[in-house]
Amino acid sequence: MSFAFGEWRQTVTPIDYDRVAALYDAYVVADFDVPFFTEEARRVSGPVLELTSGTGRLSVPLIEAGVDLTCVDCSRGMLDVLVGKLTARGLRSEVVCADLCDLTLPPRFDLAILPFQSFMEVVGEARQRAALASVFACLRPGGRFICTMHNPAVRRAQVDGVLRLVGRFSFEGGSLVVSGFEQGGRPVVSRLQFFEFFGPDGRMAWKQVLPMEFEFVEREAFESMAVEAGFRILQLYGDYQRAAFEPGTSPVMIWVLDKPAEPGVAGDGGGM
Repeated sequence: MSFAFGEWRQTVTPIDYDRVAALYDAYVVADFDVPFFTEEARRVSGPVLELTSGTGRLSVPLIEAGVDLTCVDCSRGMLDVLVGKLTARGLRSEVVCADLCDLTLPPRFDLAILPFQSFMEVVGEARQRAALASVFACLRPGGRFICTMHNPAVRRAQVDGVLRLVGRFSFEGGSLVVSGFEQGGRPVVSRLQFFEFFGPDGRMAWKQVLPMEFEFVEREAFESMAVEAGFRILQLYGDYQRAAFEPGTSPVMIWVLDKPAEPGVAGDGGGM
């Protein structure tokens, strides 16, 4: 698809994933990061906190691998789908409906993960700082935080107002066609995502639109906020095979941070 649209802008609000909770698993089938996070979770002996867990794209494989996982998401609809999966599989996990920026969990986690580049959905510096402070407070001393986001230098090229097909997926006996376009990106991206369902007869039965916003967070800005929150920078990867981050070419930034065991010890850990 190559349709161009005029300028469109939305007020910054959290993405309403409740609206697509029943559709989400049909079109989000990525598993590229499952081996990475499974390995990271197995490196710790204590509980793991998964933030923005959604319907359990990553949660279910981690729990099946024996990880003591607490799942957090602000969408009750997405968590309802997750709970249904856990029940059907006979799996157990603590499931918490809460805003990432306002967690009140005790400092008992050995590892916190924020997968699928979801930190970018925390829009605005004030909320980003609140999110980092909340995660820091949930970790035990010595606990680690793995935070993922797109590399703005690479991802920004797709923010051009052109309608693009995400894919065509099997759904409820028919086909779900997902597409979207994006504008902005300096730093907030406004996206409209379209869902069109075609029945067995090939006719469109319904259509839904999901407004979305996310923010490009530059490397230097995130590093500064993380250190000011008390974290120590251990590593910055550029992909899920743990390649070193290359500013101009790496598709993602995968930050590995820790909460120093000694109070007041923060800053660059020398792993970069």
